[in-house]
Amino acid sequence: MFFKSWLCGCALMLAFTVDAAPPQTVSAPDLAAEHTAFVLKLANGRVLKGVQMQGAVVHMAVEGGQIASIKLAAITPDPKDSDILRHEFQVQDEHGEWKPACQPNFYGETWGFPISLPEHHPGREGAITLTCSSGAVGKCVRFGYKPWAKGPHGEDLTPYHAACVHMVRADYAGDDTPHTKNGTDIDVYDYIGIQSPESLADPKFAFEAGWAPGGAVCVAHTRWSDVITTAALLKAYPQLPPPQTCSEASAARLGALLFNRSRL
Repeated sequence: MFFKSWLCGCALMLAFTVDAAPPQTVSAPDLAAEHTAFVLKLANGRVLKGVQMQGAVVHMAVEGGQIASIKLAAITPDPKDSDILRHEFQVQDEHGEWKPACQPNFYGETWGFPISLPEHHPGREGAITLTCSSGAVGKCVRFGYKPWAKGPHGEDLTPYHAACVHMVRADYAGDDTPHTKNGTDIDVYDYIGIQSPESLADPKFAFEAGWAPGGAVCVAHTRWSDVITTAALLKAYPQLPPPQTCSEASAARLGALLFNRSRL
């Protein structure tokens, strides 16, 4: 299906305290993420989860030792997928006014959610990662590659989600170097029945790459030649097979879990 590939650096992590109702400060082990919900264990044994966290302010230690205060202004189920909780994250501006923390996605939405990702997973920023719907981690969850879930035939979707994050970012070598632009159309598909190709009849689209949890297994053409040409990519990453040998079939043989088509 067609999706917009937006870049977003919206993940903040490390240590936490929370202002809840009643006001309470908790240590990191008392705050967790389950699927796309915060789970908070209070000192009195009470547990707040999901929409019960609405209105709380999460204080997060970020790089440089600074504290970022994130307000959970609203928490509602995604109407397209009730397994996803939309969090309206807000931060204070220089005047103390609460403003959206996330950049708008293609539809102008500014919501995101917390997620727990395994170590060395692309996009992971700590025990809990905050992702925006405009970011690769969040987009790949909405595509159906939920790292906590199983696929249609019992597949572990964690590696599919990792491959998807690299794909959305056009992070060909899996070294956290994106090669795409905001608003780029890509056609995403797999062999397990979550996403199907939709651009096969469009001559403007062609197979771009096959993706594994570590990045692209081969690249037929780069997404944006003015960001990096296919020749420059191969020079920078000589471990990639020659582009003329890269096809959907060869990518599958090399272990690709996901595939994408993009404009020529």
